[in-house]
Amino acid sequence: MKFVTPAAKANFTIAADGTPPTIPFETDGTGPHSWEWTITWKTFTKKGKVETPDNKLDGATFLQDLGGTLEVRATMPAAAGKPAQVATVKVTITGTNPTIHDVTVYLATKADSAGFSAILEHESRGRQFNTAGEPIKSYDNGYGMCQLTTPKPTMEQVWSWKRNVDGGLKLFASKVTDARNYLSQSGRTFTDAQLQHEAVCRWNGGAYHTWDGKAWVRNPDILCDTATGNNGWDMTKPENSGKTEAELHKRDKDEYKRGHKKGDLWKPSGVCYADAILG
Repeated sequence: MKFVTPAAKANFTIAADGTPPTIPFETDGTGPHSWEWTITWKTFTKKGKVETPDNKLDGATFLQDLGGTLEVRATMPAAAGKPAQVATVKVTITGTNPTIHDVTVYLATKADSAGFSAILEHESRGRQFNTAGEPIKSYDNGYGMCQLTTPKPTMEQVWSWKRNVDGGLKLFASKVTDARNYLSQSGRTFTDAQLQHEAVCRWNGGAYHTWDGKAWVRNPDILCDTATGNNGWDMTKPENSGKTEAELHKRDKDEYKRGHKKGDLWKPSGVCYADAILG
C-alpha cells in the first residue's frame, strides 16, 4: 500500500486568518483505515489517531492551530487472508502572517486590550512567522507575536497568532490588574493613560509611577537611552548622577550587545519600555 496524495515532502500553508490547510491524505488501499499522525517543530510535539471508513482523510480535521513537520501513518487492517498494510508520508506545514488590520480587528473583540497593540508592534512588528513561514523565536525562547516565554507556550500558541495573542492578553490582563491595584492604593485616583503606562511598564518589569505626595508621576529616577527603546539608568547611582544621556550611552553602549549583567550601571527598564511604546 502507498499514498496517492499528498506527495512526500510537500508543503502546505496555514492561511493568514489561521485556517488550517486542506491536506487530502489518500492511499491506494480500500476499506477502513486507521491513521496515526505526529507533528513536530523544535521541542514541540502533538500526536493523534483517526479512524475512517475508507482510504481518505482530510488533514484540516486535526491540524487546527498546528504546524511543523507532519508524519502520517495509514494502516489498512488484515482482511480476507491478507496481512495488514501500512504506508507513511511526511509533509511540512508553514504559516502566513496576518495583516495589521486582522490583528487590530481581533484585539477589538477582547476586553482590557488597550495598549496591547503597541506591545505587539514593539515586540514583533505584528509578525508571528519569519520569512520561512516558521514561528519567530527570540534568544530567550520567546515565541510568536507576543514573544511568549513564561509560562512556556503551548504548540498551538506557537503556531497560531490568535492563540498567541490570547496567551499574551491573559498575561497582560494580570499586569492591568496589578497596575490598577497599585495606582488605586490608599484610595488614590489615576487616569486611563496612567493605567495604560503602568500596565505596559509591568509587561517589561517594575512600576512606572511613584507618588509625589499629591499625584502619581513617572519615576523621576530613571533616565532612558532613547536610542535603544528599553535600556535606562538609575540616576540615584553615584556613577550615573550628573551625566547626560549622551554621556551614559557612550559609556555603556558596547555592553548592550552582550546583554545585561549584574553590576552593570544600566539596565532594561519597564519605564523606558513604556516610554518607547506609548510616549
